Amino acid sequence: MALQENIKSYGLRGKGYSIPDNRIIKTTKAIHLLSATAWAGGALAMQALCYLKLTADSPDRVQIIQECLRMVDACVVLPGLAGSLITGLIFSTITSIGFFKYFWIGLKWMVACCAGFWGGMFLGPWGDRLIAWLSGYGLDTPLRIIRSFILPETMWQGFLQLAAIFTMCLISVYRPLSLRRSKRSR
Repeated sequence: MALQENIKSYGLRGKGYSIPDNRIIKTTKAIHLLSATAWAGGALAMQALCYLKLTADSPDRVQIIQECLRMVDACVVLPGLAGSLITGLIFSTITSIGFFKYFWIGLKWMVACCAGFWGGMFLGPWGDRLIAWLSGYGLDTPLRIIRSFILPETMWQGFLQLAAIFTMCLISVYRPLSLRRSKRSR
């Protein structure tokens, strides 16, 4: 019973406080960190492969690179995203941190859920079908923009995705409690 209360009280004291002897929290944090690393590393690898695809000189190379993109996505990015979501769900449900108690947690939930939804849509056949259907009505531009974040096809789009990945990393490290500047930092 004391262990359960100890886990539930994790996060009550605020930013930066941890429970040094709790193996459940430490193990969940380790799995979360490894999952986030796989997710971000896979996304960066996919950017490098997309650049190779743009510079490929034969259709055979493009096809091989396309298969590599699918493999990295299926074996690295999606398991990393799933691990991040599952461990985040554990933290949010069994500790006092919750889903939206702090700005940085809510933002991470928003980005992770959007990445999962849109990534699943555009890495499967549904996204392209939806774009093709909406293009008949002239409403395909927003989905093309979202697709460019998920599957960058130019260096500019790759830079934007890289900026989103680094922003998530910095938010995880600095953990801003809100968007407002604190009185201490002035």
